[in-house]
Amino acid sequence: MTSEFKITLADVESLYDIPEDDLIGEVLIPAMAVADHVRVGAGFFSSQCLAQIAPGLASFLERSNGTIELLISPSISDADRDALARGVLAPQAAIQMAVDRLLEEASLSQHALVHHTLDCLAYLVASNRLVVRFALMKQGMYHKKLWLLRSGSTWAAVHGSGNATARGLLVNGEQMSVDRPWVDGSTSQARVTKLAARWDSQWANRSPHVLCVELKDGLRVIDGRSTGAAPPSIEDFWRSWHADHARGLEPPLPPGIDVAGPRLLTIPEKVDWRTGKFGHQGHAVDAFLGNGSRGILAIATGGGKTQTALIAAVHEQDRHRGPVLVVIIVPSTPLLRQWAEAVRGFGAEPFQPSAMSGQRRRGLLEEVRAGLSGRDPFTAVILCTQKLFTEDEDMRSFIAELPDEVHAVLVGDEVHNLGSAGFMAKAPHRFNARLGLSATPTRQYNADGTEALFEFFGAPVFEFTLRDAINAGCLTPYNYHVHEVVLTEQEMAEYEDLTRQLQRKGFMAVDDGKDFCHDAQVEHLLRKRRAVLEQAQAKIPALEYLLETGGPENVARTLMYTSAKPVALTGPSQIHLVNGVLRRLGIRFHQYTNTETSSSGAAQYLERFSKGDYQALTAMKVLDEGVDIPHTDTAYLLASSTVRREWIQRRGRILRQSPGKRIAELHDFLVVPPRLDTAAARSVLKGELARVREFAGTAENEYDNDGPREIIAKYETAL
Repeated sequence: MTSEFKITLADVESLYDIPEDDLIGEVLIPAMAVADHVRVGAGFFSSQCLAQIAPGLASFLERSNGTIELLISPSISDADRDALARGVLAPQAAIQMAVDRLLEEASLSQHALVHHTLDCLAYLVASNRLVVRFALMKQGMYHKKLWLLRSGSTWAAVHGSGNATARGLLVNGEQMSVDRPWVDGSTSQARVTKLAARWDSQWANRSPHVLCVELKDGLRVIDGRSTGAAPPSIEDFWRSWHADHARGLEPPLPPGIDVAGPRLLTIPEKVDWRTGKFGHQGHAVDAFLGNGSRGILAIATGGGKTQTALIAAVHEQDRHRGPVLVVIIVPSTPLLRQWAEAVRGFGAEPFQPSAMSGQRRRGLLEEVRAGLSGRDPFTAVILCTQKLFTEDEDMRSFIAELPDEVHAVLVGDEVHNLGSAGFMAKAPHRFNARLGLSATPTRQYNADGTEALFEFFGAPVFEFTLRDAINAGCLTPYNYHVHEVVLTEQEMAEYEDLTRQLQRKGFMAVDDGKDFCHDAQVEHLLRKRRAVLEQAQAKIPALEYLLETGGPENVARTLMYTSAKPVALTGPSQIHLVNGVLRRLGIRFHQYTNTETSSSGAAQYLERFSKGDYQALTAMKVLDEGVDIPHTDTAYLLASSTVRREWIQRRGRILRQSPGKRIAELHDFLVVPPRLDTAAARSVLKGELARVREFAGTAENEYDNDGPREIIAKYETAL
């Protein structure tokens, strides 16, 4: 039979264009007629394709005892869903119907396959001649178009763009390749071997990206989805599975899986958190656990605070040995995406209610509640934004009503944000363990907020500074270039006027990053005064001079932080002025603000930047927290202000490591008053020097000729 298989496919074409070429008549029908095993993978499947391959399929079924394995996405029609359900749920009835109407001499006829496709589909499933499994993905959908045919030990593969549907095989403009290793040689053999191995891996659930579920289980997940919803995902399946398990239904596990999916968090084997450059993570976890599972880890950007928190969560889970709920609260949507990937790396699929409607969110919480209702080890991870947690009463009630048996763990990322009055007024006290993460946990100018934050989470128990991160090799070293710009008389007058208003409100101090009690009006005036410095007019010509002198064609992997505050005086916003400079110099760039990050194309902008399609990104605020751009090796900090947390976050974003990146270049603009004869003018310079000293203190070029320390010394003498 193997020789017949080889002869049958010996003279077929290696590439078929549909609809011009006859893939079905020249390849699929004759190959199936002499094969003894067939595997079909398809993003879309239709029973109508059975009619198209009827002659070959009928011969296969009559001559061979082999099976057809079908691995498809859950995107099927209602009619096909019903036929599959009849085959798997009422097999005897489907077989009896086939005996009465479809079989000729105990074989499924070609006529029946053409004219009774749905009944034939049900019969093939019921008689185990067709084994169907659904392929679920973490995101997106299974989208293969693959036919693997075998005779003896000889395999052939048909693969390309055409789905296993009538349109995909006959009508659409598709392209399919045919691989016959005995004709096409070693390259073809390697390709077929890889396709077969990938199939085996996915069919047996050895692939981390695909969950292969039995037909009956897949139909149950499909039935639980609303009309028009996206294809069910791996998360959907495990939610359904755990809900059934919690109700005592004992649902079967997918093939090849011994433990029920994302029930427990596990530290990946490749993670080295006790030794090496990330050995500080072990000390941080020990400090947190040793403080009664309370406290804040002040870990600099690049120090792996996300991973540290998940390691701590694993220890909380393992010490409890019962149902565990981990709630991770983040300030922004980009951070949701990053945390979701990190949680998946620890073996769990997080529940993400922030993007759901209220009704669907309530349903999700009920599923989580069901999963946590037993006494066996079970871990659920909920990942949500601060906005949702603060505003959604259902979410807070769900936490408050957790059974005593549930060990509840809270992780607050960028925890300084949670010191706000809105969150602290509704702070959930049900959590047994509370872990805060931030490079800068102290809330600037808000002593009450900081005190409340530390009271709820616990005080900082571990610190890993930016200097520590550079010395350990977690961050890239950097050179720091200070460029002096002088305020105009109008800007200085505005700054002095705002200072007088602040003094009338009782704010007498230098805006240098320390904590002060103040009201909302003081906060507003401080923001306006900072804007004067951030948006100093002289920064734009200084930037243009630097770019032009260095050569616009040499600009690469460059980030420009601009002010996100309302325009201090008059004229266009700073980001528009910077964009104008880049256009005049012919520098390819893209603006990256809240508008871009909220769109579906946000990731592609960063990807194109990393590939060099854009020489620069201009940004406002959005890259302060949570968006990693490790390819950046040059930054212009136009929006540097007196807010210490912003210095640290922006500097940390630039120092992320990436292949080939040995040193980063940071350009800062030191705002100098036109004169030093008033207290307000001296306070401007003192505040600016505080930032420059900190940046210079960890720079490689701190003491170089014309380096930052010389500039600092000059102005310290002037003061």
